[in-house]
Amino acid sequence: MKHFCFVLVPKVTMIVLATILIPFVTMHAQERSFAYNNTRFVAEQPSSGIKKDLEVEISQPEKETLNFTLAVINPENEKLTLYIKDSYNNTLHREVLPATVKFEARYNLQSLEDGQYIFEIRSGKNKVAEKAIGIKTQTMVSRLVSVEK
Repeated sequence: MKHFCFVLVPKVTMIVLATILIPFVTMHAQERSFAYNNTRFVAEQPSSGIKKDLEVEISQPEKETLNFTLAVINPENEKLTLYIKDSYNNTLHREVLPATVKFEARYNLQSLEDGQYIFEIRSGKNKVAEKAIGIKTQTMVSRLVSVEK
């Protein structure tokens, strides 16, 4: 029986030591949150090699809705990529645009919260155009007054 106790003591000691140290190791690992991007987005200027012929236009056909129309005129038929980003530079939508002379699409931003959003168009890694949109909810309070005679 003494031999059996001699074998179990180191195992029990290691298990107890591990249960004590594991919470401290996980707390230290979660101390720095690298997954959260807390820096505000600063719009970078498009590169100096901008194609002068590329035209980007964003319009809002109906002022009551958050539907936007994006029109891109690409005379050189370059392969372009569209990114829709929030003010923290998080990519909300990425789409490879077809290599056509004119591209037009509608985007519904109804589900987005108030804030600044950027439509960014890149050719490879080079930013060739960007347009910013601001969404702000305004609520109007009207009060009705009645006077009894």
